[in-house]
Amino acid sequence: MALLHINNKHFRYYAASLVLSIIYIVFCELIWLPAPLRTPSGRLWIEMIDGLLYGLAILPLLLAIGASAGTYRLLGALGKKSGAVRWTIAVRGFAFAVNAAAIVLVFLDPQRLLVNLVFIAAGFLVAFIDLMVSELAGKRGWRRFVPVRSLIWLICIAALLGLFVYPTSYRVTYPAMTIAMNRYAHAEGGAAGGSISGVLVFERPAVAADWLYAKLFPLYEFERKRADEPPLTEEYSQVVTMKTNANEVASAIAMQKAGIGEGISSKGVVVLGVAKDGAAKEQLEAGDVIVSLNGEPVLTIEAMTTYMAERVEPGSTVKVGLRRNGEMLVVEAPTGKAEASENLPERAVFGISVGNDLHADIPRKVDYRTYIAHIGGPSHGAMLTLALIDQLTPGGVTGGIRVAGTGTIEADGSIGLVGGVPQKAFAVSRTDADVFFVPAALEQDARSGAPNLQIVPVETIDDVLRWLKQHRGSEGDSSGSSSGA
Repeated sequence: MALLHINNKHFRYYAASLVLSIIYIVFCELIWLPAPLRTPSGRLWIEMIDGLLYGLAILPLLLAIGASAGTYRLLGALGKKSGAVRWTIAVRGFAFAVNAAAIVLVFLDPQRLLVNLVFIAAGFLVAFIDLMVSELAGKRGWRRFVPVRSLIWLICIAALLGLFVYPTSYRVTYPAMTIAMNRYAHAEGGAAGGSISGVLVFERPAVAADWLYAKLFPLYEFERKRADEPPLTEEYSQVVTMKTNANEVASAIAMQKAGIGEGISSKGVVVLGVAKDGAAKEQLEAGDVIVSLNGEPVLTIEAMTTYMAERVEPGSTVKVGLRRNGEMLVVEAPTGKAEASENLPERAVFGISVGNDLHADIPRKVDYRTYIAHIGGPSHGAMLTLALIDQLTPGGVTGGIRVAGTGTIEADGSIGLVGGVPQKAFAVSRTDADVFFVPAALEQDARSGAPNLQIVPVETIDDVLRWLKQHRGSEGDSSGSSSGA
């Protein structure tokens, strides 16, 4: 009976941690709902979320308390029931150690979310083993081998995880939150800047509970996963890389607009791939950077295409100057023939796919904040460019207009297409933004998500700057209307 009393006591702590973990999961899946919150100092909800990560420590704390609850009484029973009690003490000691480690990890680095979640999950696993060992201790007959109460809890846990955590064959896109770009990034020597917001959406594998959320909240969209969809770890790496690249392009273009740097320049034509039947498959390889043809510089795809069309006969051989693994080489590469198309004449080709070898000139350091809710992606690029221009321009460029927008930033200053625009427009409509800039081709998508929001279609960062210059001092006067760029 003493053991049963102790079991009930530590069971309550384990159960409380489980219930709290489910609440935490639901809260994370609906983390976008409080997004319009803003502190008097200007901090947005996305910045407050990071502090909530410390709350994860409550889960292993309850498990650690449960593991230690009543253990001192078990120590006094070692002489009488040494076998069962020793097993119980050993398991609880291990459970306490694992959960104590999880608490320490959360407080040392709350943004190492994956590692922390692994330790917390391990804590729950050991706690479940403790429940089984404790339940079986002192039982007789068949009850010594069937932990009935623990199995019931296991079934309940599996059902809840299936509802809130287990991924389905669909992906879900839903609104997220805005991010203050002048707080996210700061250029060396720049001023604080005006109100410029990027906007995020959440896109992830859908769980069963998402269909319930879609009944309660607007703009949840589902689509089946593609057969060739990469693993989550690979997808994570891709979006982080895209964010880094977007930051570099935005910084270089902003500094060029402010008269500080040279912007984005191409230092050659990089070979992305070689066709199996390509004429130059023996001479060229992926990663080569072509810098000249027959001694003539070709530093962009356009220059290379023009030279090949006008100066090279199909079937002839070309002396190709290139960089390979840091060394300068000249190779003689044969050409094949590409038939004439609607846009290009018949011409000589190597049988390769290419891209510009772009380099960003960033004379001043740009410091970035990290937010757990902004893992990656390039869709903040246009507004980051605007924010850095705003910081580096005396007096700024917003003129008091509260700006929000979305779109990638390309090397030529054009604003590229992004996904989730209806959800982004809805997220912006919940804030105090005066205007929402979107890529021109996505204007109607934006209006479907926020019909009363002032939406301005743009094609380049210069379009954004021009609109702001024309509308300084008149912000909010034309809410709900569309203005051309």
